[in-house]
Amino acid sequence: MKAGLARLAIAALVFSWAAGASAQTAPPAPTPPVLLPAPPLTSVLRLASPPLEKPAVALPPLALPAPPEALPELPLPRPASDVALRPMAPIAPPRMLACNPLGSVFGVVSEQIECGRARLQRGELEGARMELSAAAQRTHEREQLREARYWLAETALRLGRTDEALTAFDQVAQDDPRGELGLFAVHGRAWLQLERGDPTRALAAFEALQRGSVPADIVPMARHGRALALYALGRRAEARDEWTALLSRSVPRPVATEATFWLGEALGRQGDLQGAVDRLQVFTAAGPHPLYETGLLRLAWFRRLAGQPLEAVKGLRGMLSAFPRTREAGWAQAGLVLSLLDLDDFTGAVAEARQLEQRAPGTSLVTPVWLAVAKWVGEKGTAEQASALVPELLGRSLGASSRAFVLTVGGEAQRRAGQRAEAREQFELVRSAPSTDAVDAFAGLRLAEMELDAREFAAARASAERLVRATSPEVRAAALLIAAEAAYGAREFAAAANLYGRFAREYQQHPLLPTVVLAQAWAELRQGRAAEARALFVRFAEGAPTDPRSAPALLLAAELAADAGDAAGARALLERLLARFPDDARAEAAGLNRNLLLLRAGDAPGALRGLDELLARSPRSPFLGRIRLARGVALFTAGRRDDAAGELQAAVNEGEEAARLGLGAVALERTQWAVAERELAAARDAAPGAVLAAEYGLAAVAFNQGKRDEFRRFATALLAGPPAPGITAPLLEGTAVLAAEDKKWPEARAAVAGLVRDHPREPATPAALGAVGDLAAKAGEWAVARESYQLLADRYASAASAGGGRARELDQAEALLRTGAAPDARRRLEAWTTSATTTEAALPRALLLLAQAQEAAGDRPAAQQTYARLRQDYPTNQSSQSATFAQGRLLLAEGKWAEAKPLLQDGLDRGDGAAAAEAAYLLGEGYRGAGQQQEAVESYMTSAYLAPDSAWARRALLGAGQSFRALKQPDAATIVLRKLLATKDVEPELAERARAELKALGAS
Repeated sequence: MKAGLARLAIAALVFSWAAGASAQTAPPAPTPPVLLPAPPLTSVLRLASPPLEKPAVALPPLALPAPPEALPELPLPRPASDVALRPMAPIAPPRMLACNPLGSVFGVVSEQIECGRARLQRGELEGARMELSAAAQRTHEREQLREARYWLAETALRLGRTDEALTAFDQVAQDDPRGELGLFAVHGRAWLQLERGDPTRALAAFEALQRGSVPADIVPMARHGRALALYALGRRAEARDEWTALLSRSVPRPVATEATFWLGEALGRQGDLQGAVDRLQVFTAAGPHPLYETGLLRLAWFRRLAGQPLEAVKGLRGMLSAFPRTREAGWAQAGLVLSLLDLDDFTGAVAEARQLEQRAPGTSLVTPVWLAVAKWVGEKGTAEQASALVPELLGRSLGASSRAFVLTVGGEAQRRAGQRAEAREQFELVRSAPSTDAVDAFAGLRLAEMELDAREFAAARASAERLVRATSPEVRAAALLIAAEAAYGAREFAAAANLYGRFAREYQQHPLLPTVVLAQAWAELRQGRAAEARALFVRFAEGAPTDPRSAPALLLAAELAADAGDAAGARALLERLLARFPDDARAEAAGLNRNLLLLRAGDAPGALRGLDELLARSPRSPFLGRIRLARGVALFTAGRRDDAAGELQAAVNEGEEAARLGLGAVALERTQWAVAERELAAARDAAPGAVLAAEYGLAAVAFNQGKRDEFRRFATALLAGPPAPGITAPLLEGTAVLAAEDKKWPEARAAVAGLVRDHPREPATPAALGAVGDLAAKAGEWAVARESYQLLADRYASAASAGGGRARELDQAEALLRTGAAPDARRRLEAWTTSATTTEAALPRALLLLAQAQEAAGDRPAAQQTYARLRQDYPTNQSSQSATFAQGRLLLAEGKWAEAKPLLQDGLDRGDGAAAAEAAYLLGEGYRGAGQQQEAVESYMTSAYLAPDSAWARRALLGAGQSFRALKQPDAATIVLRKLLATKDVEPELAERARAELKALGAS
């Protein structure tokens, strides 16, 4: 009994010492060899952006409106022909003594008719008329009456007695319309109807003649007459076609001559001016003709319209000289004024206009001609000419619209002469006075344009927008552009873009369309609509491939594409610029940007080659510092740290302070912490584009030196901002690693989850997964380890196999084993041990884990064999100690106490901590099962002493209580059982059993 009490006292003392020893703080785990990478250098690779601005949109040429009083249309020639040339019925040559007493004295009708025909043939028209008229009055014979009337009509026609001729022709035509004389009478009557202003009846007669059988002499003249009737009726295209067809045949010369004149007249009025000139030249070259004067006028008139003003002047002056009293002298004088204006002979035109006033005062030609002179002054004249002419015209009796037009002319001339204040005053007078819509719109546009030039943007836009509703497309187009330019100048970019876009939609064929598209691109860019601006810049460059403005447009479009993440599109645009405009000032910037984009895309060798070529071509480039910086980054990316440092320092010497970021990165990789901190801080302070990367670099320096608090300050601030490539992910990696080292597993898991979710392609993500998994494995946080390793294997298979080596494979297998996936763990471990060499240091651990996996999977024989192999092959290894009592535990479970006892005792003797406690507990279980209660108590208490906070100690206390009870030592049993119940984290099952034992002992 004493011996038992003594052992109990010793046990209590040992228990107290062990409990105190277990409360001491364990030494911190060593920091894992995890280093954060250098900061990304792409943030300092800013594309070259030469200063650019929207080119002004030049307004379309704005012609003065037509004068309110236009020159009347040149009058149509009177539809007539030479009477002497018209065909008559066949007439026999007069016989000798055709006029004899039989007719004149005795009144023989046939002789009187014969005498009248003879006199007609001889040109004795009055005598012929007397004879024929007397014959017609005396005879009642139908044939003689018809013959006398017909020849009387021909004679009266030639005497100019058209009424008499028409009556006689009409009588003959009605008497015998299809007879020979009747057909000639119908023809003659049709001509008289045409000349007397009845083209409708004339046309019907001429067309009737063409439908029947008629004498050959009538056909050409009838066709010519039909054409004239059509012309008089306004059916000019049909008349032109008739004359064209007539002249394509062989016709009598007189008919051809007249048809030629009329065809030239018709062609001129239908716009075929050169055809008209050609025909009228042929006509006037043929010599005198009743239409000769008017033919000269029309030849000159159409020559002017055909762009031959000098020939027109010669022709008109020749006509006025040859025919000073011509009825068309006023028209000739007006044409002369207009032709001289075409020749920019202002002085001559004014002189001829004054001559016109003398020749045709008060006619409808005078005011239109003076207004035409005024229009020339407004478009081409000098301010002095305007100052002389405008007051003179305003002093005349002009209508309100014409007066406004003259004021507009004066304002336009002064505007062109640079006298803007005077011009503005004139235009404002026009706007405040009655005028035509066209004149009012022109003056309004000029005022809006002047306001725009004076940078009075609000007024210019308001003035222009009032004119956007104008019906004239030209006025509306100019108004839209002025309003758009004014809105852009006022920095109202949305309104400007809308106005430019409206112009582009409404005027898709306008010559200024490409320029307007370019302006719209700038307006979109200024309001931050990068995608729309880029599309418009590209549209402009495609629509105007040779326009020099396409070079800056392509450069801007490429920059916008790069900013949008479309590096391939940006490079394509830069290639297009370099191909089209190799000598343009923007080509060097484009070449640099192309290589910067290659470098951003990870093609450091390609970028380096391009930068070397650029440097060779332009050793004194204005972008030299930028080129040196890019070369330094390319060299750093290619792993040539020393070369990179030299190039980056050269960039700093050229004024590129952003290169200090690269110098800091080089120093960081060389672990030159002080140098890295100095350069990174300098880059942060001097290069705005490098601030974020420099801050990250300083965080990486702090992390890699183990300055945890300093790193956390940087990381917290940086992670609060928007994500940044190459920065956010490494910061999360560092955060995850520090959390894992501090055993803040929720924080570590959250950081890793953020990496996997938001940065799946960053190199930091698989690195963080592996590091957290390794740290969790070392800390025995097998659930965290398994989760990290599983994500690493599922998403980053190559990284999982490359990082951590075979040691990580063992950790992965153990994580599976410790989290209940023994079959999976066993497969991995069997593969691992099969591929291992006998000298591999981790093989004992692998064999131990394999045996444990086999045991957990229920394959005890395999586990026994593996434990035995481990003890045999590695007897001194710590894993062999664990295998010893593990094998003993298996034997004990099989009831082989005698075989298990020495193995468990050996495990107790050689083990420590939880392993020895487990061995002692199992020995107690074996002793108790063999009825050796005292030995069992000693083993149980030994387990409790060795690892008082372990599950083995708590089980051992329950076992000791049960053995004490079996030894009839209730006090000792009560002590240990109560000690168990007072233990922290006691398992519910053990607590329940302890209470049951105490109850059996009669203790509370």
